[in-house]
Amino acid sequence: MNKLERKTNFVDSNVQGSLILRICLHWLGFLILTGSCFIFLQALLADPQIPFWERMQKTTTEFALLGVLMLAILPAFMLDSVRFSNRFVGPIFRLRRALRELKEHGHCETIKFRDHDFWQEIAEDFNAVANQVMERNSQAQSEPSAERAEEVPA
Repeated sequence: MNKLERKTNFVDSNVQGSLILRICLHWLGFLILTGSCFIFLQALLADPQIPFWERMQKTTTEFALLGVLMLAILPAFMLDSVRFSNRFVGPIFRLRRALRELKEHGHCETIKFRDHDFWQEIAEDFNAVANQVMERNSQAQSEPSAERAEEVPA
């Protein structure tokens, strides 16, 4: 497996969970709006001789197929959204992990995002800053030992 491939698409439940919730709410709103328009149009265009409840029952039966189809497509919307969101959530997840490593250990590996991920420039900027921090840490560690060597009498 390529090192840059992620093993999971759902890497940040807070961000991606919020996105899925929004998509479900939008989908539900669209379904309600579509159904309401469909029922309203049927009521306006239907034969006025047919009783209202009979028209509603007929319209509901006709709308049921559309409702089932809309319900069937919802998981595809959700899966696609999780996979797509991984293109911006994944890089931030990796960046956060590298920042923690740099903070805790004073060094980290160079990060590289997948080719189709968003925010490639952030990886380049982070790598430049991380290299500067690691160089400064390296210089700071070597300077005190050089000063101590000068203090020791010959």
